[in-house]
Amino acid sequence: MNDDIRRSIQEVAEAMAHVNQAFKDYMGQLQVVGKDPSEIHQVAKNADTLKDSGNIYMSWARHYAGIGGDEGSTEDIDEDEGRIAGF
Repeated sequence: MNDDIRRSIQEVAEAMAHVNQAFKDYMGQLQVVGKDPSEIHQVAKNADTLKDSGNIYMSWARHYAGIGGDEGSTEDIDEDEGRIAGF
């Protein structure tokens, strides 16, 4: 596969990591200022949904680019692992 495509996929992965970190930081700020826990919980759910969607997107992007890496068994995957918040 073309180096530009590989590089672009890597850039998207890095950008998604920055977005995920921004959500973590934002939730920390909400906690510091004493926002309602239900609001923080909703932000956490939204962030996790975005993260999950991004992971699906990246899996397909790597698949179509021929990069692979997602062919292994998924039986041992913990769906809650890597959640942005522990809610």
